[in-house]
Amino acid sequence: MDPILTELLELGADFIAEFRFIFWYFVSGVALEALVRTFGWHIRLRNLLDRFGHGSIWIAAGIGIFSPLCACGVLPLTISMILAGVPFAPAMTLLVTSPLMSPAGYTLTAWELGDQWAIAKVVSALIMGLFAGYVTLYFQRKGWFELDKLFTRGIPKGDFHDPDYPCEDLQCNCRKMFSKKYVETRTSNKFFIFLGKFVDGTLKIGKFVILGILIAVVAARYIPSDWVSGLLTNTFPLSIPLITLAVVPLHINQIMASAILYGFIDLPLAKGPGLAFLIGGPVTAIPVMVIFLTFFRRRVFLLYLGISLTGTIGLAYIYHYLF
Repeated sequence: MDPILTELLELGADFIAEFRFIFWYFVSGVALEALVRTFGWHIRLRNLLDRFGHGSIWIAAGIGIFSPLCACGVLPLTISMILAGVPFAPAMTLLVTSPLMSPAGYTLTAWELGDQWAIAKVVSALIMGLFAGYVTLYFQRKGWFELDKLFTRGIPKGDFHDPDYPCEDLQCNCRKMFSKKYVETRTSNKFFIFLGKFVDGTLKIGKFVILGILIAVVAARYIPSDWVSGLLTNTFPLSIPLITLAVVPLHINQIMASAILYGFIDLPLAKGPGLAFLIGGPVTAIPVMVIFLTFFRRRVFLLYLGISLTGTIGLAYIYHYLF
C-alpha cells in the first residue's frame, strides 16, 4: 500500500479513536446548552444585571459560566447591554467569563483532562470574571470609563438581531441558525425547539471539537514532545507567562483549548502552564481584539487585555504552587 495512504489511514484511525473517547461528553454538553437556550435561562438571568448594583458583578460571573456564547458571540451582546443601560463593570465581567466556560466546555474538559481540570477551569472563570468586574469598577470610580468615554464612534441604535441592522460587525446571526429558521417559525413545542437547539450546538461546537482533536492527533504524531514539554511541564519559572503570551495571537476557543491540551495529556502536565493554556487562549481571541479596537477606545482595549493577561498569569501561578 502507498505509504502516504497508509499514514492517512492511521491518522484517521487515531482521530476516530479520540472522537469516540469524548463522544458522549460532547453530546451531554451540547444537550445541556440546548436546554439552557430552549428555556432562555441565560436571558432571564441577564435581565437581572441592572437591578442589583455591585452584586450584579457576581450575577454576571454566574451567567458567564452557563452562557453558551464564545468571545465573538458575547461581545456584540455586551455592547448592546451597555447601550441599554447595564453598568460597564458587570458587562466586562460577562465579557471575560463567558468565553472561558459553558456547559459543553465543562463536560468536554472533564472527559478529556479529568474532573480536577474542569473544576479548576470553572473556578478560574469565576475569579477572572470577578477580577474583571471589580478592576473595571475601580477605574470607573476614577472617571475613566463613563459611557461617553467607551466607544470610538457612535453605535447605531436598533436591535442587533434585526437583519437590517446597519452595522454588520455587530449584527447577530441567530436568525440564520437552524432552530430559529426552521423550528421556532413553525412551532412553539419545547421538545422540537430543544432538538433544533441541539442541532445548532452540534454544528457550532462540533466543528471546534473536530478541529481541536485533529490538531491534537497531528501534534501527538509529528511534533516531538520535547518541543512542548519544556513549557507544559514547567521546567523553568517563565513557562507560565510564555505560554500565556504565546496563545494571545491564536484563535483558540474553550472547546479547542481542552481538545488540543488533551493531545499532550501523556506528558507530566504541570498545573500552571496547563491552566494558562486553557484560559489564556479563549479570553484573548484575535477576532475579539479586532472588534475591540474597532468600536472601543484604546483604554478599554488595554483594560481588557491587561485583565486577561494578568488574570491568566496570576491564576496559573496560584494553581501551580498552591494546589
